[in-house]
Amino acid sequence: MSVTKGHGVRSRRALIGVTGSVLGLIALGTGISYGAEGDALRAVSVDSAAELTAALADAEPGDVITLASGTYDGTFFATRSGTDDAPITLTGPRTAVLSNTERGCDPNVPEGRDVKYCGLGLHLNNVSGWHLTGFSVRDAAKGIVLDGSSNNVLDGVEVSDVEDEGIHFRTSSSDNILRNSSVHDTGTKQPGFGEGVYLGSAVSNWPKFGEDGGDSPDRSDRNQVIDNEIGPNVTAELIDIKEGTVDGVISGNTFDGDGITGDHFSDSWIDAKGNDYILEENIGTFTGDGEVVDGYQTHQQVPGAGCGNTWRANESDLGGASGFAINVTNQSKCGTNPNVVSSDNTVTGADKGLTNISTG
Repeated sequence: MSVTKGHGVRSRRALIGVTGSVLGLIALGTGISYGAEGDALRAVSVDSAAELTAALADAEPGDVITLASGTYDGTFFATRSGTDDAPITLTGPRTAVLSNTERGCDPNVPEGRDVKYCGLGLHLNNVSGWHLTGFSVRDAAKGIVLDGSSNNVLDGVEVSDVEDEGIHFRTSSSDNILRNSSVHDTGTKQPGFGEGVYLGSAVSNWPKFGEDGGDSPDRSDRNQVIDNEIGPNVTAELIDIKEGTVDGVISGNTFDGDGITGDHFSDSWIDAKGNDYILEENIGTFTGDGEVVDGYQTHQQVPGAGCGNTWRANESDLGGASGFAINVTNQSKCGTNPNVVSSDNTVTGADKGLTNISTG
């Protein structure tokens, strides 16, 4: 492992808004993060699993940890945070592949909770200010998991060939961005739990991952899933929006539903059980290779949930599926916070048409 202190390479920069939080800075083209002066504080080059483990353990605000092409097999977790002005960047090409073939465990578990962090390809554990860019995660129980981690950016990563879900934001992980990334071939061991992107936790898991010692929801709120390619061979929902989460954005994504299995009630691209999400300008397809019924569904798992979500300008090609593009199953339970499907959504190949509610 080599560590170089001082100035990094200057580059054009783009502002990335994180809903309800700070603005991050990422260099265009390279994905390398910079501090307030546009300079990386430490350049850390790694080319082995041992060096990556050490770099994560020793990470400081402003570090740019660069992975060489190759396979990194181990138990990788981050417990140190960057700052608003000096995030920590972990970057590498798609040919830099993180795995956890031995299903090792992050030992940093919360007291008083029946929680294990085992088999994760990469774990962000109660951190903020991380930028993950470019590299791949494969051959793990779960791909990238954030617990108690907010204000992070995942940009251009690829997650595939994992036993369960691909990317999971849980334990009140809020104000994160997932963009320009690819998630496919999930659920290789447990198809019913092979979601592509998972936001929050099911009510049955609030004792493990919810607030107030598990008495309240997992408030993984205001996360943005933007301009990603999700599928094919994601065996459960491509995005599962869990009850108790609010105010997220699902925008500009491409969904390929081929490979959805129908296991554990997974029969749509997205199951929206949270509240007040914006779902816009997504393009979904399904050619018939799988068990898709609807493109999008809502469900109410706890009173008041699955409401206030808005669909606009989405394109759905369902390849002859038996349901709707957007099936709002719980509108009568939403009261003054109804779901909204705008008239600019389009559909082909759905036997029942666009939606089961009036469009606005």
